[in-house]
Amino acid sequence: MANNIVTFGLKNVHYSKATLNSTDGTWTFASPVELPGAQEFSSDLVGSSSQVYADDQVVATLNQNAGRTISLKVTELTDEFKTDILGYKKLDNGNLVEITNAEVVTFALGFELQGDAKARRTWFYLCTCAPINEATKSKADSVEANAITLSITARPIAIDADNYTTHITASKGDANYATFLSVAPVLPVLK
Repeated sequence: MANNIVTFGLKNVHYSKATLNSTDGTWTFASPVELPGAQEFSSDLVGSSSQVYADDQVVATLNQNAGRTISLKVTELTDEFKTDILGYKKLDNGNLVEITNAEVVTFALGFELQGDAKARRTWFYLCTCAPINEATKSKADSVEANAITLSITARPIAIDADNYTTHITASKGDANYATFLSVAPVLPVLK
């Protein structure tokens, strides 16, 4: 299948709670939960590249990839995301309470991007989310919808003894594409 020349769109955002096995240090992921209302996604590399000079020339390039910082803008957060990931508590009367000292929850973040030739689905594995900021304003001559931007950090996860990754991507036509965002994320097995 041809490669994309352009990409566009953002949909099918999901999250999957991650659990660390304390005996062997491996991670397992729960069934994905939909997070509707996605508007924008961006990720920036946490790391750098530098050249090593010797004998008046570059003799090596050193790369450091320590993960990604992700910005995800949504129209609104579900109560489920707030309780599952942000540590809010739901009271018997239905009220939501922000717990400022809640334990940080690790999760996988999945989404789909469209393209002119193929759609791609991605899971970022070990994500954590900073507490959210909220803002609103009065209606005036026109109405402008509010949005919430999530600040997420995706750190590397060990695939095997020698390799680490932050994310995996499936393209339309791949054997697991149809179920990629509907079943719990799994780590790739490298040949």
